[in-house]
Amino acid sequence: MSTLIPAYLDGLKKEMRLVLPGAGVAETIYFGGGTPSILKPEQVGDLLQTLDGLIGINPTAEITLEANPGTVTLGKLRDLRKLGVNRLSLGIQSFFDSELKLLGRIHSAEQARESILESQQAGCDNISLDFIFGLPGQTLQGWQQNLDQALSYGIQHLSLYSLIIEPGTPFERFVAAGQLVLPDDDLVADMFELAMDFLPKNGFQQYEISSWALGTRNESGHNKVYWKNADYYGLGAGAHGKVGDFRLQNVPLITDFIQKLDQASDEKAQFSPALEEKTFIDEKTAMQESVMLGLRLTREGISEGEFRSRHQAEMKVVFQEEIDRILKNGLGEWQSQADGEHLVLTRRGIMLGNQAFQEFV
Repeated sequence: MSTLIPAYLDGLKKEMRLVLPGAGVAETIYFGGGTPSILKPEQVGDLLQTLDGLIGINPTAEITLEANPGTVTLGKLRDLRKLGVNRLSLGIQSFFDSELKLLGRIHSAEQARESILESQQAGCDNISLDFIFGLPGQTLQGWQQNLDQALSYGIQHLSLYSLIIEPGTPFERFVAAGQLVLPDDDLVADMFELAMDFLPKNGFQQYEISSWALGTRNESGHNKVYWKNADYYGLGAGAHGKVGDFRLQNVPLITDFIQKLDQASDEKAQFSPALEEKTFIDEKTAMQESVMLGLRLTREGISEGEFRSRHQAEMKVVFQEEIDRILKNGLGEWQSQADGEHLVLTRRGIMLGNQAFQEFV
């Protein structure tokens, strides 16, 4: 697969040239999906230079790179930092080798620890760690130990996700055959509540259902673009984007992406030549998405004023019955914030988020 990287990067730069002009200065950039940390620093630098030449990069832009432990070295991290990468998202998942093996991760717990220390030595002061809870055999004590270790490194951000069993995966087959036993829902809920209680005592605030930051400056600006249902460009194989009234998805295979870009003309295009799926978002759907995504922001929620400005409609009117049910069931509440009223999830609503979200499906 590494032999495809030069052709893939050429295709990616061509895609930038075709669809980005007129997009406005980049405020956040996110290298994600797969393992972008396998790229050489000079390749990352080339992409950033191309982007800057096309639309410009705000000097204060948040530039995030996802990395899996074991795929980065201190030297590479230092080079990436010099190029402008100022935020790292490390897919730690667990500090226990037994859990990493269960998840099929190629790195060890020791490599995870080394990656954190090397990231800090490279001068990165905005590090996010990803963890998964609700694993087969995982205990509340073991989950606490994962969080304890994470905080012992002085990191700035945590993303915590409950294990989801995808259909057709080995995980699903092992569970169905009784070879793996998932913790019951009550234990998984206890793990989530443990994080909700423990992390604020250590300075971390939950600003999104799965996300905790050490102060607002360390919140993921890029991810907040999604949750605010704003536009963003997705570039590369398998990338998702939202531009205007459309949700967009590129072809998933790198070989198909390369072929489509290679065959594309050099004329500016509204949509990528690698586009596989384009979904029109009607106004009703746009309003539903604004509320569903906004409610994920546990501190801000969804602003009545912002909703009105965006959709020229009153959220309380459009979704009167749905909001009434949310309030009645103790899942949400109206809060007065500096810019007016916001619909915000309660603690119960955060725990039972899907019950609130399904009101708007």
